[in-house]
Amino acid sequence: MPSSPESTHPFDESAEEIRRKERELAEAEGKLVRRERIVNRLRILQMILSLVALATGNPAYRWAARCAQWAMERFRDSE
Repeated sequence: MPSSPESTHPFDESAEEIRRKERELAEAEGKLVRRERIVNRLRILQMILSLVALATGNPAYRWAARCAQWAMERFRDSE
């Protein structure tokens, strides 16, 4: 049963469309993983700075911990 070029063309387009959507999904998942990693690192930094601020009483560390918290919130909001 020979198939005409017109009958295979929509199938090829749908397969290409599926590949494109899978690629976009993989890219979106990659971006999400990177954002989660950044937020986790910011959380660790914020905790360390808070502990140092508590131990030393230096207000600069408190300010830096607040900056890390602010950056973490910004990353969460951008999702």
